[in-house]
Amino acid sequence: MLENTLFYVIFVSQIILLSHYYPKKILGKIRHVITTYPPTEYPKLYPKSIEHYEKFYRNYRLMNQFLFLLGFIILVAILLWEKSTQMQLSPMIPWAYFMIQMFPLMLLEYKEFSSFKQMKKADHRSTRQADLRPRRLLGLISPALLGMAVVMYIAAILFSLYIREFDFHWGSPAFMMIIIITAGNIFFASIAMWHLYGKKIDPYQASEDRIKIIKIALKSMAYVSIGVSIFLIITQGIHDYNLGFLKPGLMSLFCQVMAVVSIGMRLRSLKETDLNFEVYKKDASAI
Repeated sequence: MLENTLFYVIFVSQIILLSHYYPKKILGKIRHVITTYPPTEYPKLYPKSIEHYEKFYRNYRLMNQFLFLLGFIILVAILLWEKSTQMQLSPMIPWAYFMIQMFPLMLLEYKEFSSFKQMKKADHRSTRQADLRPRRLLGLISPALLGMAVVMYIAAILFSLYIREFDFHWGSPAFMMIIIITAGNIFFASIAMWHLYGKKIDPYQASEDRIKIIKIALKSMAYVSIGVSIFLIITQGIHDYNLGFLKPGLMSLFCQVMAVVSIGMRLRSLKETDLNFEVYKKDASAI
């Protein structure tokens, strides 16, 4: 059937994008940093031995290679399952695989955070400079983009109420949908505020670089919020029009869009050549 073929194409795209393309890009950036800024000249960037980082990044590559293979194993299993049953495929399958695909990246983020903590312990400078410039939300993110996120959040709530004829009470589908989207946006806002007002985790990071990272994080969270609102509107619509067979493909597509506006945006916007690595040199002055 056409909808099955469409799902297979979208799911293969998810496998390639999240377990091959982005990991390859990330590993390329890591290799570039290690080669261009070696520990002999930039010791503050490496609180542990270079062998430690080389081993971890090899493991990161192997994990993604395994997940790439696992994706095609899942695809074959789906093909065999659909031949033996008339049941619709659960949209949670591409979501569950997406969460597994995110594990190596979450491990990489944890490793980066751990390295920053070790940098702080090794930082014995007696004087440090603080960035006293106030950071305001609307100074770091476009008001139009922030407004769009709010508008789409309200639109998703109103659509949920409208499509269920404003049947709103404790435990109703509309009530649960509003709770889900509100909790999601509170989570996104919390991440954005942590980036905006949280403590500096890299003790050597230049103030300009921190501002760049904050801007990317705020923009990314806004796009993710908009994407979630649009996805919930679409999925509720297709459910009421008996188009549930499209949900697995839409879920896989949604996972990829979220990856593009988070991982992809950071990879595109945060280039090594735009960052100040001089702060990690032996003779770097205190920030």
